[in-house]
Amino acid sequence: MRVVEEGPPAGAAPGAPALVLPGRGYDVDRPVLRAVRDELVAAGRRVLALSWTEGPPAPEDVPALARFLLDDLRPCLVVAKSLTTLALPVAADRGVAGIWLTPLLDHPEVGLAAARSHPRTLLVGGTGDPTWDRTLAHESDREVLELDGADHSLEHPGDPARTAADLDRLRRRVREFLAG
Repeated sequence: MRVVEEGPPAGAAPGAPALVLPGRGYDVDRPVLRAVRDELVAAGRRVLALSWTEGPPAPEDVPALARFLLDDLRPCLVVAKSLTTLALPVAADRGVAGIWLTPLLDHPEVGLAAARSHPRTLLVGGTGDPTWDRTLAHESDREVLELDGADHSLEHPGDPARTAADLDRLRRRVREFLAG
């Protein structure tokens, strides 16, 4: 695994970083994670983006990886996509805020952790994603951005204009979340 640091702008105090975790097949440079990273840097946040160098961990290894990263890097915010949202229970236990992109709410431990997560939590999912549980997301009493018809990549295959519009919605919502 490799960690790349971005931001903050020159002269800004570094502060606690935001930690960005990729999905199984969704690198930190793919559109959704790139957009969130750009918004974090624009907001003056220091960003640590993790990439897999030898493939992603097994799902059952994600919580241990999360504990290690949270202890070592002490982030103020976790941004995770799909596989790495299995870290949500660890972040909830440690009181770390998060932006959880396509959280695996179909995993009971993730769904339960959403409701006890840090009050500054944003859950983002698409109604075309089989791992998204809209009822559980909305009942978590956390901020939710639900993209109608978007798949697990938060895209609309065959409809690039709709995908781009949803990416713009995500950017606006992340800006609002960071400002709040």
